Amino acid sequence: MISDAIGFEKKFRLKEDKKFEHYKIMLPKLRENDLMIKIAAISISTLDTQIRQHIKGPKKPYILGFGGVGIITRMGSNHPHLNVGDRVLYVNKVGKYGSYSNFQIVDGRSVVKLPDSFPTDEAAAFSYSFFLAFEVLFKQLKLTPKPGKNQGNLLILNTSDGLGATIIQLAKWAGLNVAATIDKNNSEIWIKNMGADTVFSQSTNLSQELTAAELTPIDYVINLDTEKEKSFDQLGEFKDSAKILLLHFVKRKYKDLDPDFLNFYCEEFLDTTFASDEGINYSREIMELLVYMWEKKLLRSILTAQLNGFSDKNFYGAHKLIENNPNFRHLVLVNE
Repeated sequence: MISDAIGFEKKFRLKEDKKFEHYKIMLPKLRENDLMIKIAAISISTLDTQIRQHIKGPKKPYILGFGGVGIITRMGSNHPHLNVGDRVLYVNKVGKYGSYSNFQIVDGRSVVKLPDSFPTDEAAAFSYSFFLAFEVLFKQLKLTPKPGKNQGNLLILNTSDGLGATIIQLAKWAGLNVAATIDKNNSEIWIKNMGADTVFSQSTNLSQELTAAELTPIDYVINLDTEKEKSFDQLGEFKDSAKILLLHFVKRKYKDLDPDFLNFYCEEFLDTTFASDEGINYSREIMELLVYMWEKKLLRSILTAQLNGFSDKNFYGAHKLIENNPNFRHLVLVNE
């Protein structure tokens, strides 16, 4: 099976005026656990733009995309609970066969059938953001993944995209108080609508603001912007009281990182998860929780923008919008 896909041969920055290109790729042969998905919609965020700039390795052309929503068109032999025509949600690793493509082969053990009540664009928006947010809160910070079973104050630094919005919602569901900092150009209203108890400007005196808001001591800190080392400057004042996690989209070298900080690498996590049966089943369990929480109206939409049509121009435009506008760092591309 040949699929049209959008990708690139070498990492690039948008300012270099390089473009995504159109490819025809030969999809891998279906194995017994595999499904062929006709992709309906995918999520694009800062993770995509960072990998585009830093990706390395032999898998060329690079076809980005970490899953989304699609329709099953072909099946391997081992899928008693799924049928051709089912609309499903899934997450995958990036590489030669990512979801910037009309069709994709995925492991059927990782997919979840979507109820009619869950719109395609909304489900795609959550996809891997929900998966990463769950891992950060409940595996890395070791919180209890049950409603209202945790106590304490969480501070999220540099909150702007769908991942931050999803972390806020899951943290509130789990019982934490949440304070979020934003860039001066971010929408404070949107972050508050996600459930944050307090939203601060990134330039404020955090200690005083947190005390005034009765959100001290801080028990957990998640820094969502590790692209610039100056984003680490505010962390020292919380080291004595809080467990601190630095979220990195890709693995890069940093100077003098405190050994007591937790470091979480999104791309590496997605790669290793889908390298084992245990990880594949784990991804499905988290997607099942996502669907459950949506059906119970426990989640708010994190969709900030939508583009229609899989084309090299639309993928370029999506990446440009995410890099240049902090209020659109998470969007959905619908495959018309």
